[in-house]
Amino acid sequence: MSRALHLCLRGRDHPIHIGAGVAAEIPRLLDGPRRAFVVCDVARPHARTAVMDGLAAAGWAADALPVEAGEGLKTPAAVNALYGELLARKADRDALLVAVGGGTVGDAAGFVAATYLRGIDWVGVPTTLLAQVDSAVGGKTAINHEAGKNLIGAFHQPALVVCDTALLATLPRRELVSGLGEVLKYGLVYDPPFFERLALDACLALDPPTLAGAIETSLRWKCRAVEQDELDRTGVREALNFGHTLGHALEAATGYAGYRHGEAIVWGMRFALALSVVRGHMAAADRPPLDARLARLDVPPLLDARDALFEKTTRDKKSKGGRTRFVLLRRPGEVVLDPEVTRDDLAAAWDLLREAADGR
Repeated sequence: MSRALHLCLRGRDHPIHIGAGVAAEIPRLLDGPRRAFVVCDVARPHARTAVMDGLAAAGWAADALPVEAGEGLKTPAAVNALYGELLARKADRDALLVAVGGGTVGDAAGFVAATYLRGIDWVGVPTTLLAQVDSAVGGKTAINHEAGKNLIGAFHQPALVVCDTALLATLPRRELVSGLGEVLKYGLVYDPPFFERLALDACLALDPPTLAGAIETSLRWKCRAVEQDELDRTGVREALNFGHTLGHALEAATGYAGYRHGEAIVWGMRFALALSVVRGHMAAADRPPLDARLARLDVPPLLDARDALFEKTTRDKKSKGGRTRFVLLRRPGEVVLDPEVTRDDLAAAWDLLREAADGR
């Protein structure tokens, strides 16, 4: 049985369904039939089959648009190729775009949907844990620029999101760890009891009720934040960026190849905890147990490129007036936005993080 949430946004409401097998149920969950264009990750053929078979069984016309997932998809050239495919197949404004894949597929396909013919409907079918608990919900679509990640984008809410837990069964462990990084983020910024009780080993073992519960809890918090701050203007939704300033810098510094997104965010959150102490927001004694919990997720070692990473944080999309606003914590569940962080603060936080990472 699937679990259902509803994102309520003043006329742009949409349902979110969580459960095994829901990828095949898109026609039942939407009005139709419609002509669908399925932008699908070539590495996830079982997900493509589930969606395409479900559409065909309901009498919907569907064209597959295979893509290679990854940050290479989030480029002007790759997006232009998708525009070309839609134009060549005479997709009109009543067409439905279906994004089947992880976060990069959702970002790119959602951006295409936001901009093709000034906007067409789309459905998100996230196939990674990371995308199911985070990027597939909220309407943020984007591509990258050489200066940084997600700098060119639009807010465009999907008509429907389906989080099919059965599609997670073939994910490698690193992808599951990456997703759990974002799950723990929700606990740190919104729900301390959830952060403490989440059974990481059970999630990694794909225990169905544990995994579905983690996804549902994460998305309830994501929906609440988006409903209060859809366009990321008031600071409510900005809490979701905890750990992302240094995390995005790590991704960019390694050419988006050294870390999965959630792996980089784990380091970003550990750095943000250290910076919270340095800036006087968090008591020093409160940090070690939180850091140790994050350290349980086995991610690649921290890149030894302090100054280059600090430079990249100045290009973060949350920067305003030439200053980067860091999302920090006073304690789990209490976020503070700090625009006064200095280079010396960053250096001191880096030293704290290195001590923890090296086990000193």
